[in-house]
Amino acid sequence: MGLRRIIVLLIAVIAAGGTAMYARSWIEGQQTNIAAVAAPVAQEKHEVLVADLELPAGSFVKPQHLRWQQWPTDDVPETYVLKGVRSDDEMIGAVVRSRIATGEPVTDGAVVKPGDRGFLAAVLNPGMRAVSVPITAASANSGLIFPGDRIDLILTQTLVPTEGEGSARRVSETVLRNVRIIAMGVETADDPAAGKNNEKAKTATFEVTPGQAETVALLTELGKLSLSLRSLAVDGEAESTVPIADAESFTWDRDVSRVLRTGRLSSRLLVLRGSNAEDVQVQQGSK
Repeated sequence: MGLRRIIVLLIAVIAAGGTAMYARSWIEGQQTNIAAVAAPVAQEKHEVLVADLELPAGSFVKPQHLRWQQWPTDDVPETYVLKGVRSDDEMIGAVVRSRIATGEPVTDGAVVKPGDRGFLAAVLNPGMRAVSVPITAASANSGLIFPGDRIDLILTQTLVPTEGEGSARRVSETVLRNVRIIAMGVETADDPAAGKNNEKAKTATFEVTPGQAETVALLTELGKLSLSLRSLAVDGEAESTVPIADAESFTWDRDVSRVLRTGRLSSRLLVLRGSNAEDVQVQQGSK
């Protein structure tokens, strides 16, 4: 009987140990499942192109205006620009169609790209007009003027004398000040690298009011136009883009030429005395 009791006790101990191990394993499995359920589900993230600062309507998009920002996968519409799928270069040089707030995704519908229909209209401020004039490399600062720059428009013309008057006179005058350039030829970017063909441009396009557009159209018939580049520095002068009427902003030929101012035009005369010939300089207007 003693041996049987010992065997029964061993079997009971073994069964209890197995049950305990099974219970422990089951509890650990349940804890693992609970922890897995409680743990937050990690969401895959992408980066989308957003505005790094507020972009007003009509402004050109530049590299410093953009940045990449993480965005949840389930919250990325097809119109967003995804990093790795598209490049931010696609938006450089585009014009903002409507205001883009800081941190707001930059989408195709929010901008107008060069070559798109309505691009030039998007560049213009409300109520303004675009007008183009012919230029040369010399009259446009040898291609160093870019879209976004502001210039003064100078007219040089020759005044034909009427009957009884003297010779023709030449005069130059500043006819428009603080005019914004929106295109040089077909280039609308203000990046020197992008505007490498500015020197070959044959036209410059300005942003003006409707009345000023008529003024510019007439100026092209009067004489030669030159673009005078203005400084980017703010001089405190709140100067609007208006025709110059009262200011002394013209220069006559006699103001820059001492000969024309004094009227003393020189010429040379061959004087013959017998068999001798002498070349003599004569001052016209002298007594």
